[in-house]
Amino acid sequence: SDTEFWDKMQAEWEEMARRNWISENQEAPGQVTISTIEKGYYFHTENPFKDWPGAFEEGLKKMKEGDLPVTILYLEAAILQEPNDAEAWQLLGITQAENENEQAAIVALQK
Repeated sequence: SDTEFWDKMQAEWEEMARRNWISENQEAPGQVTISTIEKGYYFHTENPFKDWPGAFEEGLKKMKEGDLPVTILYLEAAILQEPNDAEAWQLLGITQAENENEQAAIVALQK
């Protein structure tokens, strides 16, 4: 479907930005580093779930449904709410790997 195609294109764009394939004075749209705690992991700035209560639980539900892009958004929101949640970081890393975003997966799993 068209949505899957554009989701894949967005993931590839993010991967190029993370690997510095884009010149350093350009930024990937929709992403920004949050703080030194999360240094190295680029969160989506346009995350509609960033203030969602129970974001972690919703992420688990979406993971079971196989909706990887939405799972990632929920898990990122959960981590923004609780930056030291090791389980959320682990699941985010696993989900990023399943979504073929290896660089983001590595950074998340290192957290």
